[in-house]
Amino acid sequence: MAKGGDLQAWFIEYQDLDRTDGRVVIMPEGFEKLCDALGFNLEEIEPMVLLWKLNGVELATIEFEGWESGMRAMNVKDIKGLKAAILNTVQEFEDDPVLFKTFYRKVFDYLRPEQQRSVSAEDAVAVLPVVTGNSWVFEKFVKYLQANSDSIKVISRDQWQSLLELSKALSPDLSNYSNEDAWPAMFDGFVDWAKNTKPEAAK
Repeated sequence: MAKGGDLQAWFIEYQDLDRTDGRVVIMPEGFEKLCDALGFNLEEIEPMVLLWKLNGVELATIEFEGWESGMRAMNVKDIKGLKAAILNTVQEFEDDPVLFKTFYRKVFDYLRPEQQRSVSAEDAVAVLPVVTGNSWVFEKFVKYLQANSDSIKVISRDQWQSLLELSKALSPDLSNYSNEDAWPAMFDGFVDWAKNTKPEAAK
């Protein structure tokens, strides 16, 4: 495991050194530099997992305390080890739904503006495909948001969290969905839309 001084020196490579408020933090520019060093594509899931494992305080923003505790928890001492730890975590999601659920819920907090209770539908459209992979429910839901962008502007925490549960429960033909169930009301509109939307022709 890297020593405290080593972790601090490593952190400084990406730290925003121009700050005058005394805050010891990696900001988006430094976070992007770190992702580049790791070979992570910002449009894929790994950067978001990296942020989560290093206890990011907001999107693409990591304070030293979170960096240090995250590195120690992963027993990471260098860039190679960090990359392996993040890739291993992504693999673990496939076999550990509880771990993925914890991550998925944290993503909502990263997207949620300070002092706001919801995330924008626009941000949800951009990020859900990144963090949920090839799930057909999420794919349809994103298309639903896009098709109804004039009327659906935000996603609440309850809707975000319930969407993950819906993705596990909903049958491909949507026949097991009932408006009488305790799903958020938005899902009634989503399922009705999905039932009445013709599948795209195979390319």
